[in-house]
Amino acid sequence: MQQRPPFDLNDFRPPRIPMRLVRIGIIVVLGFIFLYSTFFTVGPEEEGVILRLGKYVRTVGPGLHFKLPLGIEALYKVPVQRQLKEEFGFRTVEAGVRTRYSTRNYDEESLMLTGDLNIAVVEWVVQFRISDPYRFLFRVR
Repeated sequence: MQQRPPFDLNDFRPPRIPMRLVRIGIIVVLGFIFLYSTFFTVGPEEEGVILRLGKYVRTVGPGLHFKLPLGIEALYKVPVQRQLKEEFGFRTVEAGVRTRYSTRNYDEESLMLTGDLNIAVVEWVVQFRISDPYRFLFRVR
């Protein structure tokens, strides 16, 4: 006598999900996406610049804020209370260690032409703070 397997895949039928539950699930997911793209937070050291369809609209300070959802308004966060730095001719390998840096592949940016047409190799650091986020993002010269 042939034994029947405990579970026959030919007899398997997936459970039917009521259309009402599918609609409710879609509405909940779309609502979550809508809310997630509507509210945003700006950190204590930052200011947020809001663009509506690519054009500057406003600047917001730290805290919880609202913007138009789904890509209509975009947010750019700018650190305004931090001192930033750019290194030319080298890169620091590890923060906090003064003597460890790498000059590999950065030779071209450290070359300068002097007034008497000689080439000098100068490694330098520029430290700066952003005072106006709008001008930093859109009016840099």
